[in-house]
Amino acid sequence: MKKVEAVVRVERLHKVREQLKELDIGGIILHSSAWVKDIKFHLRYRGLPVDYDLIPTAKFELFVPDDKVDSVIMTIKDYAQTGETYDGVVAVSNLENWTMITPTKNH
Repeated sequence: MKKVEAVVRVERLHKVREQLKELDIGGIILHSSAWVKDIKFHLRYRGLPVDYDLIPTAKFELFVPDDKVDSVIMTIKDYAQTGETYDGVVAVSNLENWTMITPTKNH
């Protein structure tokens, strides 16, 4: 079992999530803002120029069986990509000790 964490742009959240569902993968989605080191976006607020260096992002945390890790990574990369700088990042880590919480009849 692996833990896959991916940070993608919010506008790609729906496409990535739908494709992960097709792979029968579920997970946790957290919304956040990513700080961009090198790029500032030039916006206008009430007619005044504003430099903005945060990108709205979504973070996926997925627990994936070993045999599906490669397809999950490729799916995220394919559907999160916009062709612009800072599309996101994918990190994979090993889970050596894990257990599934299942409902019991005693509670």
